[in-house]
Amino acid sequence: PVETNIVCKLDSSGGAVQLPDTNINIHVPEGHVADGDAQQISMKALLDSPLELNSDKCSTLSPVLEIKLSNMEIRTPIILEMKISAEVNNDIVSKNLVAIRCLRSDMKEGPYTPMTLSYCYGDTIQVQLENLEPCMYIAIVAQGQNISYPYTVWDYISKKITVGVYGPKHVHPSFKTVVAVFGHDCAPKSLLVNEVTRQVHSAAPIILHLWGKHQLFLLRPQDLKLCMFSNMPNYEVKASDQAKMVRGFQMKLGKVSHLIFPIISHDPNELSDFTLRLQVKDNKDIMLAQFCIQTPQPPLKNAGRCLGQRRFLKKNEIGKIILSPLVTTSKYPVFQDRIVAGLKYGKMLKTVVRQNKNHYLLEYKKGDAIALLSEEKIRLKGQLWT
Repeated sequence: PVETNIVCKLDSSGGAVQLPDTNINIHVPEGHVADGDAQQISMKALLDSPLELNSDKCSTLSPVLEIKLSNMEIRTPIILEMKISAEVNNDIVSKNLVAIRCLRSDMKEGPYTPMTLSYCYGDTIQVQLENLEPCMYIAIVAQGQNISYPYTVWDYISKKITVGVYGPKHVHPSFKTVVAVFGHDCAPKSLLVNEVTRQVHSAAPIILHLWGKHQLFLLRPQDLKLCMFSNMPNYEVKASDQAKMVRGFQMKLGKVSHLIFPIISHDPNELSDFTLRLQVKDNKDIMLAQFCIQTPQPPLKNAGRCLGQRRFLKKNEIGKIILSPLVTTSKYPVFQDRIVAGLKYGKMLKTVVRQNKNHYLLEYKKGDAIALLSEEKIRLKGQLWT
């Protein structure tokens, strides 16, 4: 997965840093660093949790948060605030056996040690981070020490999972969507997907975009069946691919599950956006949730190419042109002043030096304004000297 991250620099006035598209915030008090100094804060949400944090007696309620600080000459702690994906059940047994805890480590894989929560109400927690280090890893968990088999920590909490639907930027005649299941509410806006194929040299990973997400309560880690259907006749999810399984042990271990659903169009000439319907069922085929996701629009069709005469010859056309006998040739051209209609201008983004192998390019410097006599594209082979 593509982790959600942000880098922000604050001065002695302090401020707040929010991880994009999440409910995770860091509050930096005024006077955190001396006047004239700055603190650069980097935050990253790691979507897959370490094995240490998920077991029968412990379950992660947030992504593992990586926090990096650039300046260790600090005067105050910082405050972390976030929303979590579960609450302890409102009964005496649950409250005595299970507690919401904040764990901290200097390494992603642990070991993690508990910290004191400053505030915990409902699904919102707040913790004061002291003894700051250049790199820290923070996770919020539900943890119980005296839980006896066959019960687990899931029996004493109300936990939500997030189902995110990812797809390409535009719909096409044939494309693939990915349904990702997260054990928290932090679904990134984009997902890096590397499809497993039988070929040794598989295609490079592609980035898919979040089309929509849905949250539902899950009583315990269990096998889930996810089904996808198209609400438009022109698009079809193949019957053999309409249902996919997520295993319960994956959710128990805090791992993100990826399910691939191929979609095809019966008429490629009638592309449009449409609605996908998703169903989440348990291992007894009982419906747990059903929701719809709207797809993006198909790409805009390319505007018609200009049918006017080209102003330049291609390389393989040089020497093949046959001049009319009526054409008179002269040793020196005669230059004339003429008005050019529809003249456009451009600004050079890079410096290009003169190259003997290509006669189209002269020498241009970065920032120069040039007149565009034609918008015809020229394909260059080899290295462009800049």
